[in-house]
Amino acid sequence: MHIARRSIIAGLFFLILAAWPAAGQNPPDLIVLFTQDLHSAVRPFRLPTPDGRIETVGGFARIASMIAAERRQFGDRVLAVDAGDMIAGTLFPMIFQSEAPEFRLMALAGFEAVTFGNHEFDYGPAALARAMTTAKVKRIGLPFVASNVVFDPRDKRDDLLEAVFRDYPVASSLVLQKGGLKVGIFGLVGKQAADDAPDAAPVTFANPISRAREITAVLRDKEKVDVVIALSHSGTTGKPDDSEDEKLAREVPGIDVIISGHPHLRVLSPIIVGSTVIGAVGARGEELGDLRLSRGPDGRFQVVSYALRRVTADLPEDPVVAAEAAALNALVDEAVVKAGGLNPETVVAESKFLLSDQPPAPAKASWETGLGDLIVNAERRAIETAEGGRLKEPLLVVFPWGHIRFPLLPGPITGNDVFQVLSLGTGPDEKPGYPLINVWLTGRELRRLFEVESTIAPGNTDAHLIVAGAAVRYNPRRAPFDRVTSLEIEEPDGTMKPAEPDRLYRLAANIYMGRMIGYVSKASFGLLKLVPKDAEGKPRTDLENLIIDADPAAAGIQEIKEWTALEAFLGGFPDTDGNGVADIPLSYGAPAGRVVAEPSWNPVKLLRGAHALTFILLGLIILIPLLLFLLLRGIIRRLFRRKKAPIQA
Repeated sequence: MHIARRSIIAGLFFLILAAWPAAGQNPPDLIVLFTQDLHSAVRPFRLPTPDGRIETVGGFARIASMIAAERRQFGDRVLAVDAGDMIAGTLFPMIFQSEAPEFRLMALAGFEAVTFGNHEFDYGPAALARAMTTAKVKRIGLPFVASNVVFDPRDKRDDLLEAVFRDYPVASSLVLQKGGLKVGIFGLVGKQAADDAPDAAPVTFANPISRAREITAVLRDKEKVDVVIALSHSGTTGKPDDSEDEKLAREVPGIDVIISGHPHLRVLSPIIVGSTVIGAVGARGEELGDLRLSRGPDGRFQVVSYALRRVTADLPEDPVVAAEAAALNALVDEAVVKAGGLNPETVVAESKFLLSDQPPAPAKASWETGLGDLIVNAERRAIETAEGGRLKEPLLVVFPWGHIRFPLLPGPITGNDVFQVLSLGTGPDEKPGYPLINVWLTGRELRRLFEVESTIAPGNTDAHLIVAGAAVRYNPRRAPFDRVTSLEIEEPDGTMKPAEPDRLYRLAANIYMGRMIGYVSKASFGLLKLVPKDAEGKPRTDLENLIIDADPAAAGIQEIKEWTALEAFLGGFPDTDGNGVADIPLSYGAPAGRVVAEPSWNPVKLLRGAHALTFILLGLIILIPLLLFLLLRGIIRRLFRRKKAPIQA
């Protein structure tokens, strides 16, 4: 008994000793615990590991317990912050406006400053305003900071959000007392993130560097803060010249710390630019960023330690946050069923293999994957079903690779799992998930569209295209924007025929992709002109009126959501092992080969069927060296004549 008691006392002593700073070592002056791109990952989730295992990670309740443990040890030296994209990734946005679940749980977890990312605007300014009003009414008290959000004085669509920003209030900067330090915090939406927020309109975002200079000057000169922290939903890329937040650090050296969101990059060691420290922790709360700083004699802060701490299943959950998350999850399930869907906990299918959301091996030029093929096949089937089960005309489905948000793991697959794969966006019905639309393009325009895959996507991986109802071949060694060598379209009888240049073809895509079709002309510097049309060939920009109706017999438009199309498709597979659950066919373990790169330097293949652009470039390739040769020859001749000229007396 006494031995057991002594053992317990000794164990407690060593636990306290391990938690106490080493003798002669001062605790850090400031501990910044940070997340970004949580994407509604409220509950723990499964994730494949590099060695093939399945690991359970994340969850707001475990993040809350990690924050609380640090505060018990270091008190008010601990600051917990988030750099945006708190929502959009699971079905929790079903109750975003009515319950503000992410805001509520982050406040309970102890976050003291958060900023907005592009996905907070996915459902439009009014939806964000209603969610923030819910947070205020329920006294959730999550402190928002936003420094470059701009409201349109002439457009009334953002008036409600502008009023909520004022009344909540949302500050352009915050000053907090932390361990005897004055800490200034501000928040930014970067340029790329702004481009990724089409549904924010008419809200826009001011130049992040200009606003950062202004806010930093106010915090330094007026507020006299000791440390400046930018919560920047701009991002780092790993390439200093192409990294918005590294540029921000160079242009605004008064910032001490940048917490960098948007690209989901895990910064394993802090990026140091001058005296600015940049950190990023990936996405979905798989890890908690931990940056510890001490103040040097010059007043600037030095990194004591930096770590991305894995949020693993063996960590305790904060009981209050866990209970609240469970209650909110029940409301989500209820909302999905009420909207006419299956209970998200229901198993719809199972898989014997991993359907990865990661790109294929670098050696492969095409980014087609089995999961991508599964998605476009599902969407095509959903449209066929809505139209009586049989197509009367060719139908292409095109899907951007960057919209795949999560893998499908081996084992049982629930509605929640399916939604995580296709969790982006909303439609006019304001329910999560992009709807499918119809547009019509000519065969010539379709060929231009697939030049996105051949020429634009290598520099912007999210733009890689996955297709059903067509077969595309391209030569990546041909001239840019003229690389597609073959485009065949599947007819209703299943035969493949070359695309006819002037024939109108029906193309289905999610509404975001539909908007981007018009953007292709800008991204290609006007070389790829695409005009979305209706079935009569009339140009259309009102894509909301081209949404495909899942049930034409019912009143109104029943949107075909991408994720529900995939859920129905999975549930329709045969049960091959006899356990009562549909099995995903093994054929989806590899791509179907619909988009294929065929690199070749063969002159015939480089020029066959080429457009004028190729011959213009070829002419320049021949002409420029010829002109340089003639110019150089002229210079040499003049020099030679001077040497030969007689000397005048």
